[in-house]
Amino acid sequence: MPSTLLSEGRWGDCPAYAAACGICSSLSLPIAAGTLNVGALNLYAGPPDAFTGTDLTELRSLASQATGAIALARRISDAQEFAEQMRTAVQTRSVSDQALGLIMGQRPCTAQKAFDILRSASQHRNIKLRDLCTEMITNLTGPPPPQPNCAPTRDTPPPSRQACRDHSQA
Repeated sequence: MPSTLLSEGRWGDCPAYAAACGICSSLSLPIAAGTLNVGALNLYAGPPDAFTGTDLTELRSLASQATGAIALARRISDAQEFAEQMRTAVQTRSVSDQALGLIMGQRPCTAQKAFDILRSASQHRNIKLRDLCTEMITNLTGPPPPQPNCAPTRDTPPPSRQACRDHSQA
């Protein structure tokens, strides 16, 4: 909805400041309406009533395209976060399984009971379960030897295929 900042009473001192800077008109169009992200495409102009009588079709289309871009960016971000969580889960799975086996060997119990014991210890010590499992195994066996990472990360380029083949054959 177009507005003249000279007559605007909302938003505290902002309209008076904008008018003092030579901005007398504004137009705000919603962006990402109906999504978790909310914003506005805000346009400003010097003359009073600059947007009155303006065909807003193209500006609404621009706001709609921005909504689509924001929604896509959110989906990409969510997918990257999920992929990182899965990568962490896969990397820590063997350590968790080893810790479960350790508990099951010390106390004859089921895997579920061993998991319950680990979860309780994790909560009692206020540390992540994967960190507790890593600590248990490291205390028992010592730190693991460093291994090259054949999976690309965001910060480093992937190693050559030959380097990964050499590592898997070692």
